[in-house]
Amino acid sequence: MNVNYPNLTVSSRPEEPQTLCGWFDDPRRINGFTDLRPFADDKTVIRNPHKGWFWHFIDNGFRGRRYRDRVRPGDYLENFPGLNHLYLRFDWSDVEKAEGIYDFGFLDAIMDEWGARGYSFSLRACCFETDYGLEPATPSYVFEKGAKCYNVGGRFIQPDYGDPYFLERLEAFMAAFGSKYNNDPRIDIVDVGTYGTWGEGHTVEGEGHIYPVETVKKHIDLHLKYFPDKYVLMNDDHIAGRIARGDAECQEMLDYAYERGLGLQDDSICCDYYSVVNGYDTMRATACFQKLAENAPNCIELAHYGYIHPDFEHFYRNGLTIVECLKNSRATFAGFHGYPDVFLESDKWLAEYCANRLGYWYFCDSAVIPELTATSHNHVSATFTNRGWSKAYYSHEICFAIAGEGGDIIRTVRTGARVDQLHSEETRVFDMNLDLRDLPAGKYRILIGVFEGGKRIGLALKDDIREGDYYCIAARNVLS
Repeated sequence: MNVNYPNLTVSSRPEEPQTLCGWFDDPRRINGFTDLRPFADDKTVIRNPHKGWFWHFIDNGFRGRRYRDRVRPGDYLENFPGLNHLYLRFDWSDVEKAEGIYDFGFLDAIMDEWGARGYSFSLRACCFETDYGLEPATPSYVFEKGAKCYNVGGRFIQPDYGDPYFLERLEAFMAAFGSKYNNDPRIDIVDVGTYGTWGEGHTVEGEGHIYPVETVKKHIDLHLKYFPDKYVLMNDDHIAGRIARGDAECQEMLDYAYERGLGLQDDSICCDYYSVVNGYDTMRATACFQKLAENAPNCIELAHYGYIHPDFEHFYRNGLTIVECLKNSRATFAGFHGYPDVFLESDKWLAEYCANRLGYWYFCDSAVIPELTATSHNHVSATFTNRGWSKAYYSHEICFAIAGEGGDIIRTVRTGARVDQLHSEETRVFDMNLDLRDLPAGKYRILIGVFEGGKRIGLALKDDIREGDYYCIAARNVLS
């Protein structure tokens, strides 16, 4: 016996439900209100389409095998959080080996193999590289037949981007390129890469001349002309690379892009120079990204990963620079030059954190589902929040499914309500109507889902309530 505590007894330690995450009562539930916040899942990475991480599978032309050279046959990088997109940055001369003869076979082979694993793709055709031998990125015959060009550093041949014959042959190539891929549903983005070093919209490490805005516009127009059904992005250097020519030219390029529905891409954030002269996010044109995000998905690319690590850790800031950049730019895609296994070894949690937040990320916070009738007039509502860094750029419709107590779905109902209208951090109540005419009276489970056509869009809800493509949110009687 404990002399200090004469009434001391041994605790039986029953279950402790008071420490668990559970249901929170709400008086509105008597009107059919269902609080779905206890079922929110902000940890599981959702592999949704048209957003997330991408990887440079073709980097600086098809001739170089860097970064894809370590991918083992059968390894499709399923362990990389949110990676479902390959960036294919090839050279014009990779495709047109002889005048007027185009071979896209190497692109088709990649897309057939990886597309079967759920990957989508971005394409950039380049006209000037500074890597992988002496063969120019523009087909040699273009220069042999008189197009003006420049010898850069005694090793590389850069075209004059405004030369009439160069533009004539470039348009012939773009026509073939667009005919091949404009209607391919696996392509998310086409990038304006025919102007500038590495297709980045500047002539640094080229011959250095800043070409007139009318020349750059011609390159943009060729992409818009031959890819009318794709999102077309240009590089921020098409705008910011003109700073030496004055603010008016920068503004003219921004307006031109905005009026024609273009999105924006930044190649190589976290570079040492930009980290010194720009803000925390290292970007020169943050406001341009925010403006063009109204049009199309924005894309952010990290500098070569081996360049960042270990040389510029103080600019990388354990990945916080990247987070700030992706958030500020309203990015839908983010990618990197490098080996995925190396990236994951040091930055797995960064990859996971950004995966859901890139682009759209839908939470269904609550729903109001009253008792229903077998009529065309059943008013319901659902509250959604988009916690992603950007909006969606494809139609995402809220749909319901009515399931019997045995589990089978008896009826699906399209509502016409579109959650892709939600901007970043926007919450909205969607009022909808369910047409349940001719549904037999009885008790049913009510399921909700979001779809892009027939493709399921995953919601940030726990798998506990998931049933196939839908989530079970209520059980209700349907009266005749």
